[in-house]
Amino acid sequence: MHPEEVTTKLFQVLPKRTKDVLDQRFGLGKNPKRMTLDAIGQKYGITRERVRQIESDGLSRIRKSETFDEMKPVFAALEKYFDDNGGTLKENMALENLAPHPKHTNHVYFLLALHSNFSRLHENDLLHDRWTHGKESEGNADKVLKNAVEALRKVGIPIPEKQLYEIMASSAYSVLGGAVTGNVLNNWLSLSKLISKNYFGEWGLTEFSSIKPRGMKDLSHMVLSKKGEPMHFSEVAAGIGKLIGRAVHVQTVHNELIKDPRFVLVGRGLYALKDWGYEPGVVRDVISNLLKGGAMTKEKIIEIVSAKRFVKPNTILINLENKKHFKKLPDGRYSAR
Repeated sequence: MHPEEVTTKLFQVLPKRTKDVLDQRFGLGKNPKRMTLDAIGQKYGITRERVRQIESDGLSRIRKSETFDEMKPVFAALEKYFDDNGGTLKENMALENLAPHPKHTNHVYFLLALHSNFSRLHENDLLHDRWTHGKESEGNADKVLKNAVEALRKVGIPIPEKQLYEIMASSAYSVLGGAVTGNVLNNWLSLSKLISKNYFGEWGLTEFSSIKPRGMKDLSHMVLSKKGEPMHFSEVAAGIGKLIGRAVHVQTVHNELIKDPRFVLVGRGLYALKDWGYEPGVVRDVISNLLKGGAMTKEKIIEIVSAKRFVKPNTILINLENKKHFKKLPDGRYSAR
């Protein structure tokens, strides 16, 4: 039976005002918006407590009715759906999957609220709004997710989806002592506010800037990391635009690259990540740092500096001729002054 047909039959045992109150509380009438106790009280000129009493009385009447007993197969089917899918489900996913049409989602919500074997849990810092069936299911999902979060924090970087599900499966096995289906893992994963995937489909913790970037600087880091080689700041801006689906200001990106120490200017408008071994500073600074380890030949200096900066060999040679900073030894090698 469709959820709307079930609620219609159940409402037949109610007085008109009680039916109207429940219609408005659960958004079952023409207006799909669920109204608050205060809003309904103002409409009828009664207190919010009186509205709460009417609602409670209406639910009690339905639960004690013969019609409710006749609908036991419906509630048994709901229970089975929850049990087959892990016992605890994110609210919007449960409502969407159980309702044959979006207009029936409020009717599913009502049926879950009506049946005492289901509990609705409000969102918190860790988990989204959710419905649960069974005393242990909420705890199991919570423990599995906490273990997964700890494992991801140890990894510290984004991982492929396959690896994430391996972590989730291992966590579930340690908590439950047995394997669970991928569908259950997927439902539990959707509960978490801490685990998410980035623009590239990689998974990790929302506290990672590589998963949940905070501003242009983090988005720039993501684009460069994915490219794996230096990029012009205009290319970085274009890459960000593709990720977020809208154009970004090139100069804004350039300003962030200049200010953030994670990025190193390695050529004309070309930026690389410091993590790749690139050193900040002009070519002269790179040569000076290089020669701190001892004198080197011109050829070796050009080879190493060219790997750290996108400059012509002639530019490196011009810098080496700066006698204020470098000295040419009798054997042809160069050292820092």
